[in-house]
Amino acid sequence: MEVLKIENIVASYGRELIVDDISFHMKKSEFTGLLGLNGTGKTTLLKVICGLLKPKSGKCFIDNKDMMKYKEKERAKYISFMPQRHSIIYDTTVLEVVLMGITPYLGTFGHPTNEHRKIAYDILEKMDMEECANKNFLQLSEGQKQLIIVARSLMQNSQFMLFDEPNSALDFNNSHMILSKIREVIKKERKSGLITLHDPNMALTYCDRIIVLKDKKKFADFYIKDTDSGFIQEVFNKIYEDIEIIHYNGKYMIVK
Repeated sequence: MEVLKIENIVASYGRELIVDDISFHMKKSEFTGLLGLNGTGKTTLLKVICGLLKPKSGKCFIDNKDMMKYKEKERAKYISFMPQRHSIIYDTTVLEVVLMGITPYLGTFGHPTNEHRKIAYDILEKMDMEECANKNFLQLSEGQKQLIIVARSLMQNSQFMLFDEPNSALDFNNSHMILSKIREVIKKERKSGLITLHDPNMALTYCDRIIVLKDKKKFADFYIKDTDSGFIQEVFNKIYEDIEIIHYNGKYMIVK
């Protein structure tokens, strides 16, 4: 069983400390929500884990392999990262966007093969997006674009998938759609997901586990199914203040 271990990560931008001594580990098929107010280091932590930001200290291991010692292309075979905003600003087909996920496995002058194209199309089918394969990516709705970026992460075929607020620009319906699909992918493909979210109710609805950051440190770490409403209220009252927990239809919900 592959395990991601984050040990004593400290990170900063210049002299400003952003993340201070954070440790945790993740198992296969686990979907974890990373919560905290603005400025608590959620995005910074994801960037350190996927190698976009070098930490001041700390380690990231997968099956005892130190990911900090791997070059970006090799690390991408183990960890994928979906940022808040995609960087695609040119006309290209949906299928070509998904095929970008195969890049870590290609040589310097390599190109996707017909077999890669078949895999990409199969992934689009899993996402119920196969009808969009030959459409212009830029002409899709924002929710559809996010699904395609998730498909690109699947094409990358890494065990650990990181998502930085993938629903930040989406409306209520699309937010639930994208988080539902991400959870479905993680469970069916037996991946592991770490997702930053602003809305604690989204995390309580879709995640198995929640890690809360406060004052640049890990403040709480718990599995929802093993936790009662009193504990959740105690934790979230110290983050969001004056909230109440409702237990409805087998799930917890925060009201303010």
